[in-house]
Amino acid sequence: MKEIAPGILIETGYEGVTLGAICTEFGALMIDTPLNPKDTMAWRTICARSSGGSDRLLVLLDEHNDRLSGAGGVKCPIIVHERTAQWLVSRSQTLRAASASTDIEWEEITEPVNTRGIHAEITFTKSMTIHWGDEPVLLEHHPGPSRGNTWAIVPEKQVAFIGDTVTPGLPPFLSNADFKAWLEALHELQLARFNEYFLISGRDELVNKEDIKHLERFLKKASREIDLITRGKTKTDEVEKLAEELASDFNIRTRREAEQIKNRLIADISEYLSNHSQKSPNND
Repeated sequence: MKEIAPGILIETGYEGVTLGAICTEFGALMIDTPLNPKDTMAWRTICARSSGGSDRLLVLLDEHNDRLSGAGGVKCPIIVHERTAQWLVSRSQTLRAASASTDIEWEEITEPVNTRGIHAEITFTKSMTIHWGDEPVLLEHHPGPSRGNTWAIVPEKQVAFIGDTVTPGLPPFLSNADFKAWLEALHELQLARFNEYFLISGRDELVNKEDIKHLERFLKKASREIDLITRGKTKTDEVEKLAEELASDFNIRTRREAEQIKNRLIADISEYLSNHSQKSPNND
């Protein structure tokens, strides 16, 4: 656990996404949950001890499985964007782990991820402000990596949890990508508004300007190459070749990790193409 600003904690020690907690006199506003539901209790206890009260609110930054699996154990109101809420309503009762994480541990999990009973009590469309103490917390919708991608921003502390908008060091998720919206979000992160901010990735700790610029270049390349495949008849070897090419933009540590990342990119690109096949003017 690390305190990056007074009353604002992050935790990277659990499997799954980077966790956050905004501690107030009333309780903790928790940002996401651990991948393993057994770790949720421990994280909940840490948040309670670090706050001035026992109340809790949970914000889920998107609909990825590794943000949902522990959410039921928090036992408090859940806040999500309306598109994430719609996904929660329509999902099957039990979800199998899919290629939805840069976390290598997540990719090795083969057991079903049980998200039964998770539903959002509070939703928003473009933005909402949480007044829970002296310092407001802003929730903003910034689609790109996912339909309901959300930023949780604490202006007074100049901290923003930006979820999967930037995933330093490893390829982002492309299966539900909205490339135009994503590039707009990256542009906004580079405006004066966020110059002095701590930007917290959902897959790492701090995001810097080079991380953002690298991802911009990557997304432009990925969008261009995927569009070329979309215009023709998709072939498996084209997808595999593109996955290998995109993976080479990152410093991958081991051969095993390289294979896992390539397979995830193949799955992501294939799903993206499937999602967009009916929109393609050349679709037969």
